[in-house]
Amino acid sequence: MRLIFFFWLLFFNSAESQNKSIGNNTGTVIKIIDGDTFDLLTKNKNTIRVRMNGIDCPERKQDFYKVAKDALAEYIFNKEVRLVTTGWDRNKRTIALVYCDEENINLAMIKNGYAWHYKKYSADSSFAKAEKQARIGKKGLWKMNNPLPPWKFRRK
Repeated sequence: MRLIFFFWLLFFNSAESQNKSIGNNTGTVIKIIDGDTFDLLTKNKNTIRVRMNGIDCPERKQDFYKVAKDALAEYIFNKEVRLVTTGWDRNKRTIALVYCDEENINLAMIKNGYAWHYKKYSADSSFAKAEKQARIGKKGLWKMNNPLPPWKFRRK
């Protein structure tokens, strides 16, 4: 039992210290890749590729791709943002919640119809509620007839 507790404590402290060092990152957004991915230049002059947690935006060659990418640029390009890191993906991108002037940009992208709530990777009820409201209000991509989710587009 002590051994299990020891490993739990070791893992918790390791994960906590990683989140603190990564999660406290702030910097300037220097490049928008697409509607849910961008490059951040930290104050230490390191570049971090960031994938926004809990959202999924249209892919290149998909309807609404450019609109979503431009919307993200409007929110954060050349602005200082704060990351709250939630992990890393298989491409070694930092997965994070993104804040600009204390606004949750991930939530704003969903709320204004530029992104889907990516339920496969997020159970955030505020994201689910925002998507439902965007759908009802026919905001952004929800103006289209039967918009194709990016995860289905990628499977084709």
